[in-house]
Amino acid sequence: MKKNTRQLYGKLLAGMAKTYGISVADVSKEFAIEIPQETVLNDKIQESSDFLTRITMATVDDTKGQALEMGVEGLLAKRTEITGGAVRQPNMLGGPTGSSWEVAFTEFDVAIKYITLDQWARYKDFFQRYMNAVRRQIALDKITIGFHGESRATTTDPVANPLGQDVNVGWLKLIETQAPERYMKEGLVTDVISIGAAGDYKNLDALVYDLFAAIPVEHRTGNEVVIVGAALVADDVSKGLTKNAGTPTEKAVGITELSSTYGGLPAIQVPKFPDMGVLVTDLENLHLYNQEGRMRRNSVEESNANRVVDYISSNDAYAIGNLKAVSAVHAANMIFKEA
Repeated sequence: MKKNTRQLYGKLLAGMAKTYGISVADVSKEFAIEIPQETVLNDKIQESSDFLTRITMATVDDTKGQALEMGVEGLLAKRTEITGGAVRQPNMLGGPTGSSWEVAFTEFDVAIKYITLDQWARYKDFFQRYMNAVRRQIALDKITIGFHGESRATTTDPVANPLGQDVNVGWLKLIETQAPERYMKEGLVTDVISIGAAGDYKNLDALVYDLFAAIPVEHRTGNEVVIVGAALVADDVSKGLTKNAGTPTEKAVGITELSSTYGGLPAIQVPKFPDMGVLVTDLENLHLYNQEGRMRRNSVEESNANRVVDYISSNDAYAIGNLKAVSAVHAANMIFKEA
């Protein structure tokens, strides 16, 4: 590590010590991030991703529980004849329609080689660049696990599970296991959902509409969107462009609009979402929790490996606020079928 780099690294450690209210010497020892700073760090992670700002991120006290929506189960409007001892029965706020959840200890450790630090040292905003890079990757990891997580292994294997399949149980797996009636895994053929001219669904619009129709009207918020995998969007757009090639008409322009609207719903693409996946819900129905007071951190220099390491951990959980207000397909079973 160059002399100038070491000075900047020293300032980085001093900045961390000041932020977390500890001595510089204690930065290299594991310390608990207190609630005010924990909240700030989680907010910064959330703000680094537009998607995370649109879902429900919250802090929980317990290690496990059931997700609760700040909404009402069913219709509030009613009328009661109170003669004969009858009493008015209110509808409960935060009805028991959410998934169960359980936090899992999750490491977000990051190592930086001396040579990389030397390159970054030329920037005056060295500390900010470093923190932004770490927060962005943590946010991306949380999203990845949300869409691909299937289990909680004692020791994870990133080689065998590059998408964090064994880190935690994500949203799609929660739907599959806790609301299987809202998780489409097959069409006319077992374990296959086909889309195309000869498929179960002629186009993406028909599939999305079917998924949306599976959500009872009383559980729709009016803010539903459809998250669509990149491969499905690319296929749909390419068909439209081929059909209207060389025809710069209003119909051709309409294809561009259809590429972002399916089944009457606004469509979005999210990083790391399965290429052949489709998920319909109000984004606020996707919950991501962290357990209060359980975030840990320490930064150490490991000269024997020519690097510095930032060890970060938290207890995280994924949940669905209302299992009756979501619908999805099993991406691995989706295929194109044109003939």
